[in-house]
Amino acid sequence: MTPCKSTDLDALIKDLTLDAYGEEEQLTGLLTGAEDALEPLEQATIVGVSVRVISVTTGPDLQRGLLAVCEREGARQEVSLADLSFKPDSELGLVASAYRRWLGCD
Repeated sequence: MTPCKSTDLDALIKDLTLDAYGEEEQLTGLLTGAEDALEPLEQATIVGVSVRVISVTTGPDLQRGLLAVCEREGARQEVSLADLSFKPDSELGLVASAYRRWLGCD
């Protein structure tokens, strides 16, 4: 993914977490942004392997964060959204970059 300016990511985080009180509500705002950005047949890579992102969800608690349900060769697996790489023009990739920044992993 093409690197974004930190100010762009900060603005996106601010937009997605507007009126959110606490980390749980902020995570819900980021989830909504990811769900809205997800395109049908969205492609991503994880450790160099191409996968199709089926959906984005949250784990059973705040510590699991945002999870991407991915499919490859008929098998589905949940992975952290922060661990996926996307094409430069992917809206979900932009949200994933903002999510990584929100986590402090950028």
